[in-house]
Amino acid sequence: MKKDLTEFTEILREYVAFKSVSTDAAFAPDIDATVKWLAALFNDNGFKVTVLKGPKTNPVVVAEYHVSDDLKTKLIYGHYDVQPASLEDGWKSEPFDLTESNGRLVGRGVVDNKGQNFIHIYTAINLIKEKRLGCNLKFMLEGNEETSNPDMTDLVAGNAALLKSGQIIISDGEILGATPTIEESLRGGGNLTLKFISAKNDLHSGLFGSGVPSATKELIALLAKMLLPDGTVTIPGFYDAVDKIKPEQIERNLALLKIDDPITTAGVKATIGKYDFHTMVGIWPAIEVSGIQAGYTGEGYKNIIPASAFAKINFRLVASQKPEAFVEEFKKYVADNTPAYIDYELTVDKLSYPVKVNVTDPEILKIMAFQEKVYGVKPVIKNVGGGIPVVADFKNVLGIDAFLISLGNNDCNMHGVGENFNLDLVAKGLELSELMLS
Repeated sequence: MKKDLTEFTEILREYVAFKSVSTDAAFAPDIDATVKWLAALFNDNGFKVTVLKGPKTNPVVVAEYHVSDDLKTKLIYGHYDVQPASLEDGWKSEPFDLTESNGRLVGRGVVDNKGQNFIHIYTAINLIKEKRLGCNLKFMLEGNEETSNPDMTDLVAGNAALLKSGQIIISDGEILGATPTIEESLRGGGNLTLKFISAKNDLHSGLFGSGVPSATKELIALLAKMLLPDGTVTIPGFYDAVDKIKPEQIERNLALLKIDDPITTAGVKATIGKYDFHTMVGIWPAIEVSGIQAGYTGEGYKNIIPASAFAKINFRLVASQKPEAFVEEFKKYVADNTPAYIDYELTVDKLSYPVKVNVTDPEILKIMAFQEKVYGVKPVIKNVGGGIPVVADFKNVLGIDAFLISLGNNDCNMHGVGENFNLDLVAKGLELSELMLS
C-alpha cells in the first residue's frame, strides 16, 4: 500500500521555503527564520531545544527528547543551510517553492539536506505521538555545513555533554540506483585560493603583447603542470601517505558499476583515472580547479594582458593523509614552480579531516538488515568522495563513529538545477527511519 505523503510534503514545503543560504550574508534573515521554525517545531512536540552559536557562524539547533534512562541515546545530525539557487540558473519554477513533478519533489535543499533530516524529524514526532519512540533522541541541525563550519570543532568540544550519545546517524547522501548504501569512508580536504599578479595594472595587448608576462597564462600553465588530464597530481609527495589499493577494494568497487553507471548519472562522456570510478572518487585523493577568474569576460572584447588572475582549488584527501601536510606540500610546489617575475598570494580555507568508519559494528549490521527489509536488496558498502566536516569532529572530539545512512536518489542534482527527491525513496526513507527509531 502506497504511503500517504501529504502531511510530510506540506510541512517540508514550509521548511524548503526558507532561503537559508549560508554562503551569502544577505540571507541572514532567512537563516534566523529557519532556526525559529525548527525550534518551534521541536518545542511543540515535546523536545527540549538549545540553540548554540559560534563566533563566526549561524546557529546550531540541538533538540532533545528523553524517553527512559534504560534506553540508548541516538543523535541525528543534519544541516538546514543550502546552496544558492534562482530561476535565472535554469530552474523550471521558483527553487524555494517545493513542487512535485514526475514522481519527485523538486526544490533547493529537498535532498541536501532538509528533506533527508526532515524524514527523521517527521518520523520521530509521529513515534512520540504514538508512544513508540524506542530510544532517547537528539537532533543537531547546523547552518554552515555548506561553508565547512569553522566553529564546529569548538562547538562540539564545548558542548560534549549536551551531544553525548551512544550512536550518531547522518543521512546526507545518495544511494546507488535502487540499492541502499552504507558509507565506509569520507574524503577530507579543503579549499585554496591562488592569485597570480604580473603587473601593476592590465596592459594594452597591442603595445605589450608577447613582450611581458600574463597572469592568466602563467596561472593556467602552473595548473596544467600540476594537474594532468587523467587527474594525476604532480606535487611531490602527494601520494606518499595513501594506502595501497587492495584487490578486494577494486573488486567491490567494480561491482558498484553494475548497479549504477556514473557516466549516465553525471552526463559525461567518460570517466578518467588509473582506477575505476568508485575507487578514484572514494579512496584515491584528488585536486580540482573549481573556478578561475581573470581578465575581461563582458560583452565584446577588451584587448588586454590581465595583470592578475586567481583560481579556486578544492582538494580531497583520503584517510591516511593529513590536510596540514598537504598544504605545506602545495605551498612548496607553488614557490618552486612560479616564475620569479610573478607575485602570488595563497589563502587557505578551513581544513576537514578524512574519516573511516567501522562497517562491521553490530549496530551497523542491524541497520543493514533494516535496509534490506525496506529496499528489498542487500545494501552495499560505499566509499564517498565528498566530506561532511562534522563527521571528523564527532570522531576526534567525541570518539564516536557516525553511521552514514544515505536516503537520496543519485540523480537528485544535489547543488544543481532541479534538485529533486524521488517520492518512492522518500517513502522508503520514512520506513527505514521508523525501524531505526522505534
